[in-house]
Amino acid sequence: MQYIHSTEEVARHKECVVVLGNFDGVHKGHQKLFEVAKHEAEEKDLETVVFSFYPHPTWVIGNCPKHLLISRADKKQMIEALGVDVLVEYPFTKEFASISPEEFFTGILIEKLKARVIVVGSNYYFGRDKAGNPSFLKALGRIHDVEVCIVEAVKRNDQMISSSKIRQLISSGKIEVASEMLGHPYRVRGTVTKGKQLGRTIGFPTINLVADECRIYPPNGVYATKIKVYSKTYLGMTNIGYNPTVNGERKMIETHIFDFNEELYGKDVEVEFYHFIRPEQKFNNIEALKRQIDQDQQKILQFFKDSRMSIAK
Repeated sequence: MQYIHSTEEVARHKECVVVLGNFDGVHKGHQKLFEVAKHEAEEKDLETVVFSFYPHPTWVIGNCPKHLLISRADKKQMIEALGVDVLVEYPFTKEFASISPEEFFTGILIEKLKARVIVVGSNYYFGRDKAGNPSFLKALGRIHDVEVCIVEAVKRNDQMISSSKIRQLISSGKIEVASEMLGHPYRVRGTVTKGKQLGRTIGFPTINLVADECRIYPPNGVYATKIKVYSKTYLGMTNIGYNPTVNGERKMIETHIFDFNEELYGKDVEVEFYHFIRPEQKFNNIEALKRQIDQDQQKILQFFKDSRMSIAK
């Protein structure tokens, strides 16, 4: 997949199908857009181009910057895995935000990208003050002889799947429902850093990831997780929070990997979240903390055992 992230590189020479959106989370709704685009591209012998923005528009305009479901690197990796030819992360600036829908359509989609087909979700808006909507896009398409495909929202139990809805679910701890809407487990990737190494002293060594201020996380607490290390997957337990028992100061993602005892400092790992176990709490002493962690581990092992039995049925 070709990756473009500067205005100078955007101009294309081959006609294409363009999919428009922010694609935070690359959820089931986004995946449907990519399916439609790939089908159109195959029928018409065109490239598939995903056109997104960086930074997220809410970080540049408005008063409420959104915390994101996935990192920039994760989004790129996931879109590439879905078989897209080109990913454009167009630089989003205040100047760019001020252009009209017509300027965006003709100046970028037609003149630079050579779009022959445009694919958008039914709730997509574009241009200055969100003046452009799917109907307006259709009208512009007729004027410029460009096919516009409006894809209806994918739903779960009559609820529209959207990045905003998934953020709400994660922030309220509803991990299982969020993962269903994503089409993959909610996950965190990062590089292992050194912590206080308390876990080693009580028999539960952990790997530590520093929480990214730009990301959205579930409520502080303990979760049943799976950890991908060296292309292998292990069960584990993850605590999100500040470690109040030992006066932690930074929000951390600390994971004890079951049946694993290798050093991982400086290595990249992926933590997938499956189930909320309990909220973060402060214990009177280390022994009380150790007893609770022991109980947490047993609950997590039982959760994964029950999950396997449920799938087998």
